[in-house]
Order: sequence, then C-alpha cells, then structure tokens
Amino acid sequence: MEEDNRPLYTLTVEEFRALSRLIAEDNIKLFTPSEPKEKTQSDILYLEDLKELTGYKDSTVYSKVCRKEIPVISSGRPLSFSRAEITQWIKDGRPTIAEMKAKNWNLKL
Repeated sequence: MEEDNRPLYTLTVEEFRALSRLIAEDNIKLFTPSEPKEKTQSDILYLEDLKELTGYKDSTVYSKVCRKEIPVISSGRPLSFSRAEITQWIKDGRPTIAEMKAKNWNLKL
C-alpha cells in the first residue's frame, strides 16, 4: 500500500483502516500546520493598533482625530495613522497638531 498512488476516495474501508494504522504507528503527518508567520510591522496603523500602542479608548481616539490633536493619515473609514508619526508624537509628549505646526513655523524663521 505504500507505493499505491490512488486518491484516498478510491480506497476501500479495509484499505483505509490499514492506512490509518500505518499513520498512527509511524506518526506520519499528512498535513503539517503552517508555521505562524512573524507579524511584520508596517508603517500604517489602524484604530486597533493605535489603541494598543497608546492605551486610548475608541472615543478618545475619535475625539483627538476630530480636534486634530493626533497625527492622522486618513480620517475617513478606516482611520489610518503612520507608525513613525505616532511614535514621534508620543516621544514629543503628545502635543496637539497646532503645537507641532507652531514649533515647525518657529524653526523656519
């Protein structure tokens, strides 16, 4: 039976039982589960990712986006943020957009 290349659905009940015993005895794996892929960090964050990163609730994120207190890429659906901008925003002490623009404007003078 080891060299038999027939599809499984053509086996008789006895052949299938014999095959099952072979698999159980030899610990043959017919299907190996795919290894979990490492989660690559893209630069785009969505609401769930941002909540995990900042610890904010949904309502807090929405109000900060509405008041332009947080850097946002897309304020439509779905909300999207830049990971680099958010991490820099956190490092800067979470300033408002107006404070960031004023800082940039003062540096250009």
